[in-house]
Amino acid sequence: MQQGIHVNGWRLNVKEKTFQVIVSVLIIVLSIYIASKCINTFVKDKAKENINEAAVQTANFLVGEIIENTSILTQYMIYMENHGDLSEEMKKQILESVVTEYINGSEYSYDTNDPGYKQVVQLIYDKVNATEQPETTQLETVEETTTQPQTKVEEAKKELVPIPKMTGTKYTKDNLGSFKKVIERFYTVTAATTIRESDMPLDKALSEKFKIKGNNKKPQILIYHTHSMETFSNSNSEDKNTTIIGVGNRLEKVLSKQFGYNVIHDKTTYDIVNGVLDRNEAYTQSEKGVKKILKDNPSISLVLDIHRDGVNDNTHLVTEINGKPTAKIMFLNGMSRFKESGDISYLHNDYLFENLALTLQMKLAAEAYYPDFTRRNYINAYEYNLGVCRQCMLIEIGAQTNTYQEAVNAAEPLAVLIDKVMRGE
Repeated sequence: MQQGIHVNGWRLNVKEKTFQVIVSVLIIVLSIYIASKCINTFVKDKAKENINEAAVQTANFLVGEIIENTSILTQYMIYMENHGDLSEEMKKQILESVVTEYINGSEYSYDTNDPGYKQVVQLIYDKVNATEQPETTQLETVEETTTQPQTKVEEAKKELVPIPKMTGTKYTKDNLGSFKKVIERFYTVTAATTIRESDMPLDKALSEKFKIKGNNKKPQILIYHTHSMETFSNSNSEDKNTTIIGVGNRLEKVLSKQFGYNVIHDKTTYDIVNGVLDRNEAYTQSEKGVKKILKDNPSISLVLDIHRDGVNDNTHLVTEINGKPTAKIMFLNGMSRFKESGDISYLHNDYLFENLALTLQMKLAAEAYYPDFTRRNYINAYEYNLGVCRQCMLIEIGAQTNTYQEAVNAAEPLAVLIDKVMRGE
């Protein structure tokens, strides 16, 4: 006779009871599992919504920050325009690298290893595409919050100077030759002074690092004109903007709008004393002015004194760059030394080597990217206020026989070269 129990009038044997218990337990466990899954899904969905919202907010912030303060997105757009055959994945990888480079060099902290960072880059990528294709409706939140920066990108694109391909010779320590050969090939040394190999050891000069420090929330570059009244063949005597100051305006605009630097353009007329043109005191006056600006703005790390040269009336220093007639330029260095009597003690320059290394690198960069753009580097006896900081250059843009427009055109490739050397390219 089978053993059993009675439940509500039903008789169940032991096996049936055991099965019933197992089924009940399974139902309970399954119910708990389904409930937990539902809860987890809900929580994950909410978390995902929060992550998505945070990613969009981060992307919004980064897009505005990057467009506002650097040129990397405009540079990225140029690169994409010139390399239309790249895959979408490769474009995203390139964008991620430039965004990460910006983040790592900024004063802000973002965890680029966070899984959500890929989503931020994707949102920025979509935003860039939306900027290039206004009809795109993706990322409406980003669209709404970056209208002003997007306008700045469009404005910047109108001002872009084409980034050159290397069409000349890339000089390195392996093919540059001896110090003597370098001086013979690339320099004009006046009879008043000398330059020695110990002044500019080539290996050291080629490897010297130059860089614009900090971010562009503070001034980084100073442009000024010791001889502010220098004019060109068609300058308007009533309009300072058609003089060397106007050339400085263009240089400032390209450096700031295209390359994202914070530039001060000092337009003080240092060569006007008591209302009269006086070049004799100009360097003394400009030294005082520049030192004050540097004291007030210690973030400045590059100083440019922009001139135009004086040549024979039958000399026309012009080439063609980007389809435009362009004045040739020349880098000038002062040795603070007379050939016969030696160093000029009252014009001592603590940064003589750095000045020489910088203009050598600028000259060699020009030989690589704009082979006919620069004249020989010019070496003279005096100091020319080049000792005010480590990264300081005196640059002659064209001459009195060039038109104003030829000189303005020269400011564009000059800005490109400055950016390349400052970035170590």
